[in-house]
Amino acid sequence: MKIQKGVLYLKSTRSCCKMHAVFGNYKRNANKMKVLQKIMILFLISLTSCCGKDDENQVTPISNITFSNSPFDLQGINAKFAKDIAYDNKARTQFDIWLPNSSTPTGLVIYVHGGGFTSGDKDFVYTIQSGGAWDFPTDIRYLLQNNIAFATIRYTYLNTTGEIEGVKKPMSDVRRALQYIRNRASDFNIDKNKIVLAGNSAGAGTSLWIAFNNDFANASSSDPVLRESSRVKGVVARETQASYNIEDRYVNDVFFDYNLTWSEILANETGNIQKIYGVSSTAQYESSAIDAYRVEVDMLSLMTSDDPEIWINNTLREVVHPYAAPEISSHHAFHARELKERADAVGVENITYYGKNPIIFSDPSNESWTEFCKRKINE
Repeated sequence: MKIQKGVLYLKSTRSCCKMHAVFGNYKRNANKMKVLQKIMILFLISLTSCCGKDDENQVTPISNITFSNSPFDLQGINAKFAKDIAYDNKARTQFDIWLPNSSTPTGLVIYVHGGGFTSGDKDFVYTIQSGGAWDFPTDIRYLLQNNIAFATIRYTYLNTTGEIEGVKKPMSDVRRALQYIRNRASDFNIDKNKIVLAGNSAGAGTSLWIAFNNDFANASSSDPVLRESSRVKGVVARETQASYNIEDRYVNDVFFDYNLTWSEILANETGNIQKIYGVSSTAQYESSAIDAYRVEVDMLSLMTSDDPEIWINNTLREVVHPYAAPEISSHHAFHARELKERADAVGVENITYYGKNPIIFSDPSNESWTEFCKRKINE
């Protein structure tokens, strides 16, 4: 819009054409002109106010984020660290981030901690883990040196008793964290098209679930965060689960070598199953709603040829009966085997390692997870 020689032009609106006519009719009448000018000022103020309402939904600018010392020595690497950045208004929806100082937008690795959806935290990557097998400080320094930012996130736990939402609750938190960071890509100097998801255990399964789903972006959402894409360049999954459709996949696919029955699984995992599906009884589990839920959290069936390349490593536990010791069932080598078989069948590129005593399969490339991230981000 513009004002020229006492005439207001508001292009392409009928109301504005009418206002132009009014000005023409009254331009010789000074008193009426003053009144009309006051009306137009009020109109413009109200228009500006109306157009500004979308600003209420905008994310907090980077200037409000306080940078602090990295929790481990960056050994001279030129990077900044910020912690406890909220991506939602829940109690456990924050992330920490390391940002390399760069004149151009960088790639990003988002790490999701494990803990069976009931424990663990974003500070998991602050130190060396798994008896020295996972040296996170060294790995993060490697990424930063290669102009790749690194974020570590926390998410809402499942309730140990009385859970009613199930595993999609924490997984949806993680998906929002990805979309939130994308929404603020310019603030963090990140290229939103160069993001890799990574995690271990529950965090690995969550990363696969997000990557194998169709894009969660909702263009019509009033929340700008949810309009962002959830698609990524690649996924790193360590000590992962192949699926959260436990009944079908454990019996028929992942553990078919051991002739497991559903009754045997229930005897070992009733509490876990109730949390995962948000039920409190067998009657609630045996329903069409839970049948549908199980399909929605079955990463194996979600995987299709257009999904990103995956890097899988389940090599920390010996290849024995899944209930021979605690936690073996959820980190067994055969989860990785099943993911590789499905990926090969549908045409998803993969770098896979699985098995310990014996090692069953080791990718001939010997590519590490950080090398994988670097390659995918630079493609």
